[in-house]
Amino acid sequence: MSKRYLDFISYVKNNNLGLIEKDASLKKYCTLKIGGKCYCIYKPDSINNLIKAYKYILKRKIDYEVIGNGSNLLISDEYHFKIFICLKGLNQVSFKSNAAIVSSGVMGNVLSKKLSLNQISGLEFLAGIPGTIGGMIYMNAGAWGKSISDVIKSITYLDEFGRVCIMDNIKNHGFGYRKSPFMKRRVLIISCELQLKEDVSSIKLYYDYLEKKKLTQPLKEKSAGSTFKNPNNLYAWKLINETNTIRKINDAEISSIHGNFFINKNNATFNDMKELIKRVQDDVFNTHHILLELELNIIE
Repeated sequence: MSKRYLDFISYVKNNNLGLIEKDASLKKYCTLKIGGKCYCIYKPDSINNLIKAYKYILKRKIDYEVIGNGSNLLISDEYHFKIFICLKGLNQVSFKSNAAIVSSGVMGNVLSKKLSLNQISGLEFLAGIPGTIGGMIYMNAGAWGKSISDVIKSITYLDEFGRVCIMDNIKNHGFGYRKSPFMKRRVLIISCELQLKEDVSSIKLYYDYLEKKKLTQPLKEKSAGSTFKNPNNLYAWKLINETNTIRKINDAEISSIHGNFFINKNNATFNDMKELIKRVQDDVFNTHHILLELELNIIE
């Protein structure tokens, strides 16, 4: 291991910039519970400390990945000689008028419930989605025809040089269905401002969405959520269910509840899951002449 990685650990510890977990198992940091170990996981305890550590990483050209709750990840079983920055500790929320300033590590489903219980509307559609706000912004997560970009007023992020930048006028920046401008850049999302409104019916809407999810998705299984994006005017789960394809490779399985949820029944490996995904993708293409595009992110 290069000395610069050891120096990073010393830098974090000497300057009290957060926690370091060396030789960490990545299975603990993703909802699929698949993955090898990494050199270390860095857990910043404040945005200011994150900025300092991130600038150091860029200056020393240290290889890194950014994770939140790991709810949209498939990670290889290999040893990862890099630093994983886990942002779940950045969970601050503050309110002003009909807006909320939310750090990237805040869980979207938790915030959705909290707001709804207080009759504040805007995030009900995130009920049951176990992702952090930062991860949701990165992929423009959503459900029921709504996306998180619909309620974002501005986003604060660190650019490729470690500079603090603010993106506003969100609709002018290329957000779309499971797409954001951050997917094409190496940046780090640190917070956002959400535009909300008071609505006494918010709590009912929240629980309606949550009940729909409980009935149609395997929320208690180990999964990464939707595996594929929905093609135009079609549903990936329906295409998969209408295809004569393999539904299981060892402990990697297609859920019987939702055809677009691939689950780890016990001890599925990265190769099991990756092969199942590829086989299904090929079979759907051969049957329907539609190439399903991945929604989950793969780290090899």
